[in-house]
Amino acid sequence: MFYNSYFKFFISLIFYPLIFSWNVFGQLNSDSIQQTDKLAANYYTKLSASITHPVYRDFATSPLFFRGIGLNLTAGWLNQSDLRERIFQIETVAAAMSPKTPKSDLIKARGLSFFGQLNAFYQELWKLEKFSSSRNNIKIGGALLITQNARINRGLQNNALGLESIYNLMASAQIKRDISRRKKKKINLFLFKPELKPVKRDLRFLLNIGVLNVNYRPGYAYSYDSELVGTETGPVKWEFDNYKWSLNGWRIQTQLEYIKYLNNGNARSWSYIWRAAHIPGRHEAFQMASHQIQFTLFFNSKKSKS
Repeated sequence: MFYNSYFKFFISLIFYPLIFSWNVFGQLNSDSIQQTDKLAANYYTKLSASITHPVYRDFATSPLFFRGIGLNLTAGWLNQSDLRERIFQIETVAAAMSPKTPKSDLIKARGLSFFGQLNAFYQELWKLEKFSSSRNNIKIGGALLITQNARINRGLQNNALGLESIYNLMASAQIKRDISRRKKKKINLFLFKPELKPVKRDLRFLLNIGVLNVNYRPGYAYSYDSELVGTETGPVKWEFDNYKWSLNGWRIQTQLEYIKYLNNGNARSWSYIWRAAHIPGRHEAFQMASHQIQFTLFFNSKKSKS
């Protein structure tokens, strides 16, 4: 069936970025964490894995909220200095979803669905010298976020396959606070008195708000049968014949991240990410949100002048 082939194709897209990222690792630089020149830029290859709790509903098929649990895998490349920051990353999401339905002893509602997502993200930030200090680095800039959703729910029969493409040009603001331990510190635990060594750490908060929001959505419903014109009508053209571009809606995402730098120039972090979007399309809106706990490894590949 067309749905099964599309599902297999989308799964291949999910794992390809992660496999590709392993082939671009450079030589690690062990002393690059000691940064004294503001123009010195550190280059990182990022690998992230996270547990996500997505929520969505699509009024073109069902007003029910679908909630679930899933896995995010992300590969990214970060160029970071005191004055400027650039990042490009590819993120994939795969989640099992179920509808939130009223309880009933007569009808047992079913509708387990698969939710897949592919995100491409690019962002540039510049430092605001006037508002920054030795501890706080404040940057502003912009970002481009491209999202492709794919949802499969056989309980919706003719509307089993749901697709939407979302493009957002976003305004970005970031504050990074240096919370490093600069001196050795002893802890008195009576029987033991461990000594904590100096360590470089950052606490980062990022806010992205969509200012130009474009989406590619169907009409009133997904079950639209377009004309079949001999060999000119392929499966892709037939599936997307009812789709149109719209300029509307909103999107917002935030990230709170704790970063710890290692002596060899690498780093690792834990972060909480919250995202929400409202995509009206032409007629029936699609809404989605997610809560995400993410662990990231930063591999420092080189250091140069930005």
